[in-house]
Amino acid sequence: MEKVEKSYHDYVIKDGKFIGKFDDMYLDVNDPWMQSSQPNKYSRMAGILHLKNNNIKSVLECGCGLGYYADWIFKETGIVPKSVDISVAAIEKAKILFPKLDFEVSDITKELEKFKNYECVMLSEIIWYILPSLNDVFEMLKTHFKGKYLIVNQVFYKGSQKYGVEYFTNLEEFINYVPFTLIGKCEATAINESTIETSTIFKI
Repeated sequence: MEKVEKSYHDYVIKDGKFIGKFDDMYLDVNDPWMQSSQPNKYSRMAGILHLKNNNIKSVLECGCGLGYYADWIFKETGIVPKSVDISVAAIEKAKILFPKLDFEVSDITKELEKFKNYECVMLSEIIWYILPSLNDVFEMLKTHFKGKYLIVNQVFYKGSQKYGVEYFTNLEEFINYVPFTLIGKCEATAINESTIETSTIFKI
């Protein structure tokens, strides 16, 4: 009998509730979020442009998953990101897929300080997953990364958001929530998509 692969949504956010079983997801689902093809490239390309436009030379990529975006960043900029993810399974797979890059298991909501030598912190599509700790992350950034950069690549939803609505529901609300100085933003979508891709860069 052919095995039916589960949807990654079942492990992340379902019916407006946060599940957060990332390790199980990476063990059970081969390519969550279609990372290998990265079908909606707007925010990812904008994140790379933020790095180039601000002459950033080192970046901590938080939420690297299987490592495909880290590889893209390297190919476009020459930067080998320090790429971290909370999932042990994701990091193990990323190290196999991209052995020349730099991957590490880390929970940035608890240990962001250990990466304070990096010039830029990139939150790569993880805002919805760290919402309860987001203000703590901002405080760590204020304390240990003052004068450096924060890049946030994040998807928003066209009227279908159920989770996190008490925080923000669109890009402008998110920008107003962040306690740092906005220096660049990008917002784009395809007409047939239910999501809006965004990328912002702030000076901490």
